[in-house]
Amino acid sequence: MARTTGNAVRPSMARDDRQPINNLPGLYPTEDWVVHYWDVKPNGELHSCQAVIQLPYGYADACPEVCIGEQGCVHSVRRWGVRCYTRILQDIGFDPCAYLSHDKKRFPEGEDGEIVSILLQATHFDLPSHWIIASEQHPLLLFDPEGTLKGSYTRWHTYLGALAYMVSDGVVNAHFGRLLEEDRALYNEALLYLLQALREKNA
Repeated sequence: MARTTGNAVRPSMARDDRQPINNLPGLYPTEDWVVHYWDVKPNGELHSCQAVIQLPYGYADACPEVCIGEQGCVHSVRRWGVRCYTRILQDIGFDPCAYLSHDKKRFPEGEDGEIVSILLQATHFDLPSHWIIASEQHPLLLFDPEGTLKGSYTRWHTYLGALAYMVSDGVVNAHFGRLLEEDRALYNEALLYLLQALREKNA
């Protein structure tokens, strides 16, 4: 089973204030994209969620329409949110050098470090959540300002994977996508077991 490293399963820093999510507000023109996703709450409940993220203006024109299961402009999904492709910024003529602050206190590594920061913050978004999942059963979907599906992701943790991580305090860090695909009955049985285990743990 696939394992993740680094900050892939860190908690989300996003606030659920119903406002468009923009890591660099007012720095450059943007367009509103709607992301639909599934979040597992601390008690194990599964919730369908929606948020608006603001990508640089012109991003939509560079992304073709996709079907569910095709990634399109979505690079990956993590527990904390979604990452869109930074390479698309080059396709639309987005120049991070135009937005440099030259603040040596914030970026002691110089302009190169700030350029990387701008590119990542323009395309990587924390979403209001506890534990975002994204599987064939519960895909993340990203729609452009016109409502056209331009990105999706189905290869992250399943519902079972999130519950296993929560019950084990991170000891079990696996997607369980193959089990969902090959043995749905066993997957559902494990789901019920872990939901009960999480309730007992939180009691």
